[in-house]
Amino acid sequence: MTRFSTFLALFSIAFLAQALADSLNARSLDHLNATQLLNLELKTAITETQRLSLLDNKDFVFNFLTSKTGVSMGDGGRTVAATAANFPALIGHNIAMTVGFIGPCSINLPHIHPRATEINFIAQGKFEAGFFEENGARFIVNTLHKGEVTVFPMGAIHFEQNLNCEPAVFVAAFNSEDPGVSTIGSNFIGGLPADIVSASLRGLSIEQVKELTKYLPKNPAIGIQECRKRCGL
Repeated sequence: MTRFSTFLALFSIAFLAQALADSLNARSLDHLNATQLLNLELKTAITETQRLSLLDNKDFVFNFLTSKTGVSMGDGGRTVAATAANFPALIGHNIAMTVGFIGPCSINLPHIHPRATEINFIAQGKFEAGFFEENGARFIVNTLHKGEVTVFPMGAIHFEQNLNCEPAVFVAAFNSEDPGVSTIGSNFIGGLPADIVSASLRGLSIEQVKELTKYLPKNPAIGIQECRKRCGL
């Protein structure tokens, strides 16, 4: 094969590969809405200047009091998260934030953040906050008052429980724009196959495991009975 023939063959392969890639990209973008397309552009922007050019001034403001996105609502209050998914200005900056509006004697259920360490500031009220990091570690728990902070290491199981008879508020910051959240009870009992959960909880049948899913609360949830009795709830 001559050099020209080799060149022509390589050029043809490259052309066909690019055409196929363009076709796949076009099809893969068809299902994206405007927000998702913007997020994709922000993710692929090479410089911060390019990202700024894609955003309006108002895109740099997020209202935790009125947001309809990033909200988790339960009988114990609500949490509102600002992440790359619903606050595009965070993309490229490796930060996110969640504000918890927790009712009297209620709890932000035990959970983990698989991609971020959390620093948690108490803006109002008093919380019992604890975490368990890994096998062999000891359980860490503190009572936190207004103005105090605590840290939850990446991947550690942790919770915040309002010990007051009045609503309380915490502000959690993360070192990732996409920290993720996995609620332990819901994802263990309600997420894994029932036979796996049964094997993990010796003595419980698969039917009993399935029955437990009926009692899994939405987050935030009602907290411990001692607090509710003390507060007359």
